[in-house]
Amino acid sequence: MEDTGGLIRQARVRLADADAARRRGEVETIRAVLQIVDLWPSPEPLPVDRDSSSTQIAASSSDHPTPDPASERTVAAGSEGAGVVGEFVALEVAATLGIYDPMASMMVHDAVDLRARHPMMWAAVQELTLEVWQARKVVRACTELSAEAAGRIDATLARLWGTVGWSTISRRLPRLVVAADTALAARKARRARQERFVHIRHNGDSTSWLTARMDTGAALCLQNSIQRLTDQMIDEGATEELPLLRAQALELLATPYLPSSSEPANPSPPLPLADVVVHLDAADLDPARWSTGVAQVDCRGGDVGPVLLADVARLLGHHRVRVIPVIDQGADPATDGYRIPTRTRMQLQLREQTSIFPYSSRRSWSCDLDHTVPYRFSRPDSPAPPGQTRISNLGPVSRREHRAKTAGRWRLEQPAQGVYLWISPTGMRFAVVNGHTHRLADVGSVERGEPDVVAAR
Repeated sequence: MEDTGGLIRQARVRLADADAARRRGEVETIRAVLQIVDLWPSPEPLPVDRDSSSTQIAASSSDHPTPDPASERTVAAGSEGAGVVGEFVALEVAATLGIYDPMASMMVHDAVDLRARHPMMWAAVQELTLEVWQARKVVRACTELSAEAAGRIDATLARLWGTVGWSTISRRLPRLVVAADTALAARKARRARQERFVHIRHNGDSTSWLTARMDTGAALCLQNSIQRLTDQMIDEGATEELPLLRAQALELLATPYLPSSSEPANPSPPLPLADVVVHLDAADLDPARWSTGVAQVDCRGGDVGPVLLADVARLLGHHRVRVIPVIDQGADPATDGYRIPTRTRMQLQLREQTSIFPYSSRRSWSCDLDHTVPYRFSRPDSPAPPGQTRISNLGPVSRREHRAKTAGRWRLEQPAQGVYLWISPTGMRFAVVNGHTHRLADVGSVERGEPDVVAAR
């Protein structure tokens, strides 16, 4: 029998080989993306169809020929010096890899920048000296720099690859970027103050994540307020762990004071109105089930998730509540007009939680609602068909996905309500049903009579 040391050495060699294969695969992915970008045809304007809903306004505003707004646009492939490409190339990459459109756009941007603006780093990646994810971090850190400044950083870092650890390089990188363009750094600091935000994501377990970018002075004030409340709770005998006490302090700052039944009501300020939807089964309306029933709570900020009925009152207790009629998810209401009624919009957004484009995870609340069969307006010699705006002829898509479909680059059918069949410009086929994407056999395979094999994600 071989000794343990020999077996470990064999396993180590296998590990090294597997890691090298992984790196080679990632390099090949970048090369393939670059090849698609290089071969992607230049966008050509679509002719204006004056009867088309997508160009009705544009065509009527001028007697001069106007490109169809759905036409594919030429956009920057990356940062300065990286060239241009047709914008729909990202959709092709997204569908091929089964990833979200913005992720594919970022991959295209990073790959093109890596080759055009960081040639020495690209060489190191291809030699497997540097990992793709590390190179992409450098690329993104330099994206706002000029091509010349990015080249200087590329030359500086070229001396470090393979000899200095990544953690050391990542600590040096921000300083190199600032030094490369100090005026840009000052502008970014001013811009950062204009990009403050607050984001809340509900976990579905009665807690939520809160992320914010705010003015540092205000953050210090908030930090001080939390600390004072935490100290007060400790002085009053609280024994919980400090992180929990700090969370409770923030909750006290966020929760409006509600008087008890024995206190006089304060008419102001009014309670906020929460735009949420609570889904209940008919059986859960029985008071005997309130202690065990579960409701599904959705809102624009993200699904709150399953909530025990006993906790719904506590969840909504600090908000005004309005009741809307029950929406039948299986109904197919129709209207003759182009505009989508609020109730129809809500029904579709409740059924389709995300965009119906393959693999998309964009929330439907922020999407366009697109007519699967384009809406046809009335003409002097032909009235508009009735009932064009209906659930079975609608689907939520992002603005870019919408334009790609309207331009005819991506084709969409809805053979049954909620079943969306897509065909990409290169013949890939997908079925999107209930938020799940199923990869179908390509157009050529179907024409040859091969089985329509389905792979779901």
